[in-house]
Amino acid sequence: MADLEKILGPVTPDLLDPQYVIAVARYKGAIYWLLLEQENVILDWEKRRSEFISAGYQYPDLDMVAGQRCGIVVLDQHAAEKFLSAPEIHKLSLQFLQNALVEKFPNAKSWWDVEFLFPIAFIDFDRERFAGFYHNGPRLERYIPDGWQGEFVDFANTYPEEVFPAADKFWIVDGKDLLHELNERGSRQRKISK
Repeated sequence: MADLEKILGPVTPDLLDPQYVIAVARYKGAIYWLLLEQENVILDWEKRRSEFISAGYQYPDLDMVAGQRCGIVVLDQHAAEKFLSAPEIHKLSLQFLQNALVEKFPNAKSWWDVEFLFPIAFIDFDRERFAGFYHNGPRLERYIPDGWQGEFVDFANTYPEEVFPAADKFWIVDGKDLLHELNERGSRQRKISK
């Protein structure tokens, strides 16, 4: 983890271009922060491929696609350990993300100025649930493994403590919710601009 952060250096919007996103995974009660290519947040590539083909589009061969995710076509609770330990899956520390947010926070006018730091997905391998919360890209919650629940929801603010503890949220700093403050700043900015 530390090596990746040395390579990444300061977190900037340029670093996390649209190809990369941050996701949260919960496995065996532990929370993992992941830097992934956006395609790797699609849990079931078979469903995605079928949808493309049904609509008359081509889709890459699944073996080729799975190569970028340690050979996993359907990412579910049975593949979680292999996925989380794969070298192509980059883990970020809570402290790294928190330091990046604290650095950017004073000049951020709203969440949008630091949105690249925030997760677009919560993959709960323990409860077989997926939550997406993003402003563009494919509807990730549609491509979930059979038997899983998928939803589009603000998991950062709505998931209960036993699922997503405050201690695992990098935007909670010394008991202060910086995400809430950023949303308040954005709300004030919108009122001023009207």
